Amino acid sequence: MENQKQKQKKYKNSLPKRLSNIFFVLFFCIFSAFTLIAYSSTNYFLLKKEKQSVFQAVNIVRVRLSEVDSNFTLENLAEVLYKNDKTHLRIDDRKGSRVIRSERDITNTLDANQDIYVYNIDKQMIFTTDNEESSPGLHGPIGRVYHDHIEDQYRGFSMTQKVYSNRTGKFVGYVQVFHDLGNYYVIRARLLFWLLVVELFGTSLAYLIILITTRRFLKPLHNLHEVMRNISEN
Repeated sequence: MENQKQKQKKYKNSLPKRLSNIFFVLFFCIFSAFTLIAYSSTNYFLLKKEKQSVFQAVNIVRVRLSEVDSNFTLENLAEVLYKNDKTHLRIDDRKGSRVIRSERDITNTLDANQDIYVYNIDKQMIFTTDNEESSPGLHGPIGRVYHDHIEDQYRGFSMTQKVYSNRTGKFVGYVQVFHDLGNYYVIRARLLFWLLVVELFGTSLAYLIILITTRRFLKPLHNLHEVMRNISEN
């Protein structure tokens, strides 16, 4: 009798557990694959949306600036950007170069996490909505969205386009839009966190269900095996 109890105990700790582990590993691999696909696809579409936002913003601003007929100057930019009210025009000449700084009028076409920079044909900045920009020179490629970041300061996308006058077709300067990705990184971190939480909870629950189901499924087979063994021994 004691020997039979030991065999039953050994059975409970061996075959059902091994089968449960096999099914759990298979389930975990499938679940992890779906989690990875969900994270990668969501991240891809988020970045695609951010890039489209940059592209749309820079083209909207470029169309508006194309009303200028000659090389960008403080005067003709003021006429285009401040048609209704020039009292809020502010010129910053602390760095030795005169730059218009503003958050009015043209920012109606921008998202809250975007800034605009306008350069003349000599690539000198003469307008910006960024109050912290201290480097007046144009940098980066032209005509495509690219990663623009400085460590521990900002991370985002930028795009620069040449601006041509609608009336004369003459090249009059450059426009650049910077799109801060701070919100994107927050969303991505939260997405990863919740996917890991769901995977941890799901796999733990799945393991318990698999273990209980396996034991219940194998119990009749084990009982039948015991009956047949007893018959053969007698």
